[in-house]
Amino acid sequence: MARVTRAESQAETRRLLIGAAATEFAERGFGGASLDRIADGAGFTRGAVYSNFADKADLFVAVLDHRLDDQIADLAGVIGDAEATAGPFVARLRADDWTQRNPQAGRLQWILLYDEFRIFALRNPSARERLAEHEQRMREEYARAAHEFLAPLGLGDAFDPDTLGAMLFGLDHDLNRQELIDPAHVPKTSFADAVAILLQAAAALANDRSGQR
Repeated sequence: MARVTRAESQAETRRLLIGAAATEFAERGFGGASLDRIADGAGFTRGAVYSNFADKADLFVAVLDHRLDDQIADLAGVIGDAEATAGPFVARLRADDWTQRNPQAGRLQWILLYDEFRIFALRNPSARERLAEHEQRMREEYARAAHEFLAPLGLGDAFDPDTLGAMLFGLDHDLNRQELIDPAHVPKTSFADAVAILLQAAAALANDRSGQR
């Protein structure tokens, strides 16, 4: 039997703690979550939490990072299936299996949880720094995805990636909340619809540039 290394053991401990923390945060919110319950749920003592994470905020962002890893993998699959072609990509984002990949109740739960932590982070510098690292990674992924579709149009370097990433993150972040508040006027496909408008504008800009040459 292969011997488990210290690094592998620590990675497994972190994985179990993150899984238990995701359940605890989802059920009780950030403020109501208990590190003792998280440690117990993962089969460890509270000391194991502090051996792997600086504090509850650090553990919470680790949960967000884990969820983001899954979201990145899902998005990469969608981009690959669409072969970086705008039409099939937008159609895939509008499809029921994508828009309904998270049940509304669960999505609302995590949006409330994220917003609760965001308010906490705005008031706590160390938590704000950790959340900033997470959100920067999100913006980079949005910008990277956009580049997949802009590059074939000759617009790969036409837009500042930081601005592009922040814009797409803002659209996705807020349209989710608008849809949950007023689904009669903001459908589940709103982000896909917004992406379609932006890609159509990019295509028009590319054609205009081509015509000026």
